[in-house]
Amino acid sequence: MIKGVNKRVVEITSTDHEYFEKAVLYVKADKSDTPAERLGEEAREYLGRIVPVKRQRESTLVFKIAIASAALLLILLVIYLSVCVF
Repeated sequence: MIKGVNKRVVEITSTDHEYFEKAVLYVKADKSDTPAERLGEEAREYLGRIVPVKRQRESTLVFKIAIASAALLLILLVIYLSVCVF
């Protein structure tokens, strides 16, 4: 059985990704009359929401470093104020 031979596709070739050079998205049948410009915008928006696991880990690491730095500054401030008061 052959089906979907007349599918409309959107191909994104500028992914700016380390591992993937292009993405191919198949347009739903009820949206196939949508202008190409709109489909391109929607495709880029959709792909922009996909966050690789590596980037999530990097942002978590940055957040942890920021929290640790803030805690260290707070500790140093408390030590400084305790030395200056006494």
